[in-house]
Amino acid sequence: MKKTVIILLIILGISSCETEDKIQPRDIFSQGVVESNDPLDQYLKKEFRDQYGSVIIYKFVDKFIARDKFATPPKLELVRPVAELIKQAWIKPYNVAADTGESFMNRYFPAEIVMLGSPIFNGDGTITLGIADSGVRVTLTQVNEYSPGNTDWIRQTFQTLHHEFAHIIDQNFNFDDQSFFEISGSDYTSPGSWSREDLNSAIARGMVTPYGTSAVGEDFAEMVSYIITTPPDEFQAIYITPENCRAGDTDCVDRNIGRQRIQQKYNRIVEYYKNDVGVDILKLRDEFLKSLN
Repeated sequence: MKKTVIILLIILGISSCETEDKIQPRDIFSQGVVESNDPLDQYLKKEFRDQYGSVIIYKFVDKFIARDKFATPPKLELVRPVAELIKQAWIKPYNVAADTGESFMNRYFPAEIVMLGSPIFNGDGTITLGIADSGVRVTLTQVNEYSPGNTDWIRQTFQTLHHEFAHIIDQNFNFDDQSFFEISGSDYTSPGSWSREDLNSAIARGMVTPYGTSAVGEDFAEMVSYIITTPPDEFQAIYITPENCRAGDTDCVDRNIGRQRIQQKYNRIVEYYKNDVGVDILKLRDEFLKSLN
């Protein structure tokens, strides 16, 4: 029965991210470890460690998840293609959109990227698609689902990555969570109840996804990731443009009120990224969407 519930939850897309605050920056290069001559390791060293001070971890995945959860390792042949996508759809867009160019990601790119082949399966039957650990580590899941040209996988995966990186941006540039919270206020749900929401109810609350209803920090990160990964006309049609409501259709009216809140949050995020972070998030979006081709 438990196995059936997990499968159904995956199909329904009930997932989450996690943020941790226990990891501290540490020297991960000077530990007396002999350098690997494996071509994959040499590629990862050249493209990530040497350029961004970041280690791509794809081995011994059990060390990076809690004991009461489980996941599978990535297929070896998929590690490099996914790493190349990280450069193409995450690093390069920031290099183009940041006022400081490549130096932005040189400074803020996570020190560790952990690749997992599957989602992280939680004890309550839900799954976790990503984890951001205090700006030091980002965990990327579902690597084994990748295939060339699978734009649905790329978009979902990079929604997760851009969500987790939004947490890192927040940690470094101190986004004004309180003023953001006041836009929706009491319409936030709770970490344990967001999975009972659907898209329509989330929009009525002023959020772009059910998971965004769980807390103001997740609302912010979901907004950022969907701004970046959603074509502007699609974002406008779903989240901004009001519906024509029939007389007495209060749910429709509530969704339109929610869309006004989403517009406020959209404007605040664009301004924050431009003025505080030094990144044109709309240019970032355009570069990411180019990478899908």
